[in-house]
Formats: sequence, structure tokens, C-alpha cells
Amino acid sequence: MNIGNSFNTQTTNHINQNRTNAEETLSKIGAVRELSGKDNANLIIANSLNLQISTLTQEIQNSNETIGMMQIADSAVSNISQNTEKLNELSVRSNNAALNSDQQQMLTQEFQATKDAIQDIVDTTSYNGQSLLSSGSNLQVAGLDEVSIENQDSIAEFKEGLNSLHSEIGSNTNKNAVSITNSLSAVSSLTSAYANISEEPINQKINDLEKNQVKLESSIIAQTHQTDILQKRISALLV
Repeated sequence: MNIGNSFNTQTTNHINQNRTNAEETLSKIGAVRELSGKDNANLIIANSLNLQISTLTQEIQNSNETIGMMQIADSAVSNISQNTEKLNELSVRSNNAALNSDQQQMLTQEFQATKDAIQDIVDTTSYNGQSLLSSGSNLQVAGLDEVSIENQDSIAEFKEGLNSLHSEIGSNTNKNAVSITNSLSAVSSLTSAYANISEEPINQKINDLEKNQVKLESSIIAQTHQTDILQKRISALLV
């Protein structure tokens, strides 16, 4: 079972669709350059407004890209957390004195295979060719080499690191979502001023963009909540 995979897939699809819609809308906004007034004063004002709008819309696109990247990292960390629960289960089982050597060996082999699966997730998680979780990245998964079947404390420390990483990803996602909302509000104000000297009103385009952002934020919240619930259920089953 992959924790949050279906929700992550839906959210990622929503992010991609939202980004496409945003780019189309922002492109149309940038294209509206016909002015109702032809004097230099209007042109100067229009150019100033357009420069501010262009800067903000680029920031919106950058934040959307970051959110997409964080969602991929979050999905990977959730899968690693699931496998870490399995490592802990195998470690507990291996401490049973009633097991014979063959059974101990089988548990050790399964433990190593699970570690290899985690390392594979770390090595292959990327966004636009950029590694997200490997050594040197800002979201590095560290401490896996120290994890052993004989040492449950090492597993607990690794899990604690994953929890911190998960919180960091969530915080980064929320920060960029708030940034988008604030930027959209600023763009809305600027485009209202621009529309006063433009032949084509564009407020409706901005309103649609803001509605899509609300849907995106709701999807992120739902995905995070569902992932936490599933992780708690699995932890309860392993007790």
C-alpha cells in the first residue's frame, strides 16, 4: 500500500492543470497592450503597471513550480516512511529469541531489501532532472546507512529525520501557496488599474485565476490530512 499515492497523483494533476491555466491566463494578460488613451502619460503608466504585473506573474509561476516539486518530494517521503515502519517491524521480529538462524537470516535479508528500496526512492526522486532527496539536495534524506536491524534506536532516529523533512516540505508548500495568493491579490489590483486605460477588461481572467488557486490550496490541505490519517492507522496496526 502506498500512502497518499492516489491523493498525491490527483493533487499533482491538479497542480499541473492549474499551472497550465495560469500560464494561459497570464499570457493573455501580458498581451493586453492596446490603450484607450494615446498620450505619453498613459503609456508611461501602462508600462509601469505592466512591468509590475509581469514580475508578479513570474513569481506566481515560480511558486507553482516549487509547489509541484514539493508535492513530488512529499509523495516520496511518505513512501519512505511506510518502508521505515516495515524496517521497525522486521527489527522487532528479529529480536525474538525463539527464531532459528534461518529465520533470522530471512528477516535480515528482507530488512536489507527494504533499505535498498528506500535508497532507490531517494536516488530516483527528481523534478525536471533535479534530484530532490539525494546527497547535496535541500531536502536530503540522511541517516539510512546507519540503520540496522539490531539497533531500533537507529530506525527511530531515521524516522524522526523523515518527520522533520515532511514538516519542512509542508511548510515550504504552504509558504508558496500563500505567496501565490498574495501575488494574485496584487496582480488583481494592478490589472484593475491597467483596465481603466485599456480597451479590454481583464478582471474576469484574474478572478478565474484566483478561483483555481483556492482549489489548489484545498487540494493540498486534503492530501496532507489524508496522508497523516493513513500514517496513523498504519502505526496503530504495527503496535
